[in-house]
Amino acid sequence: MKKLVVLTLVVTLLVAAVGFSGQANAAEKRTLVVSTWGYNQELIDKNITQPFEEMYNVDIVYETGNNSERLGKLLERGDNPGVDVINLAGDYAYQAMQEGVLQPYDPEQLSNLEELYDWAQDPLGDHYGVGYSISSLGLFYRTDEVEEPITSWRDLWREDVAGYVTVPEMGTTQGAAMLLMMALAWGGDADNLEPAWEKLPELVPQLATTYRRSSEMISLVQQEEVWVGAYASYAWGGLLGTELPLEAVVPEEGLAGFLSVTSIVKGTENEDLAHAYIDFLISHDVQLAEALDLVDSPTNATVTEIPEDIAAQLTYGEDVVDSLIFPDYAETAKHKEEWIERWNEIIAQ
Repeated sequence: MKKLVVLTLVVTLLVAAVGFSGQANAAEKRTLVVSTWGYNQELIDKNITQPFEEMYNVDIVYETGNNSERLGKLLERGDNPGVDVINLAGDYAYQAMQEGVLQPYDPEQLSNLEELYDWAQDPLGDHYGVGYSISSLGLFYRTDEVEEPITSWRDLWREDVAGYVTVPEMGTTQGAAMLLMMALAWGGDADNLEPAWEKLPELVPQLATTYRRSSEMISLVQQEEVWVGAYASYAWGGLLGTELPLEAVVPEEGLAGFLSVTSIVKGTENEDLAHAYIDFLISHDVQLAEALDLVDSPTNATVTEIPEDIAAQLTYGEDVVDSLIFPDYAETAKHKEEWIERWNEIIAQ
């Protein structure tokens, strides 16, 4: 399967490269700056960076960091963004749109746009971003250390796992989703998050620590400091790499869903390349390659040939996608700073 994907991808690259009006010769090599998380970078380089660079005779430079760090840099730079494309979680992308640092994409320049699920084609409205990956927030646990199975978000508060729990910090991609699922677990909902805030102080003694990046969470598991945790679906491959007996859980309250959104930065001098990069990112072959490597779950609806054993480790398939619970991007962006401050005060106690 992977060999076939690579061969198909090469053919696709060659065909697309011929039609790209901005293709330069060797003396005119250009640079495209992409702001992203930096997680799974080796696989991203294999599936995206290297083939795109060869296809368009361009160097891709990545600016990495979490959502708040990278958006903060973009806001500080003003009219000189130094970035052409930015990948953000949906709520941060909405905030970036509101702050005026993004520019709309031209649907006519994205040949693969109509292959995406409807909810991924224009999640921010007015063509300010494209949902290129769907992820979910669920739970996992060590089956050799936790005797009674984890089945609910409420189980993070169980006495038998005290001191061995981890959850993402509020300022991360999954922060708002974590808050929502905590609220649902304790009788709240998207319009009433107070139950989560009321129970958060009781969760603090349960925690080994919180984490800012999935790589930190995986290290905690590898070092056997964590038995139970909330994890983003794109990190499952890394968790399996620990070779510890781990079980993924779909809690009874459900999974939180969130989109990774790619957008063109306002003021870019490489608008043609930015469109080409986004179109490449959402193409069938790239989305399939990323899924097979357990990097990202596809939003391209034509990706239907993923083997069952791999599909089970992704946010994939209509039944799974239809069951996801999404935070409200506008509400999250509106309250994010307040939530981060409130969260940090409680966690620090």
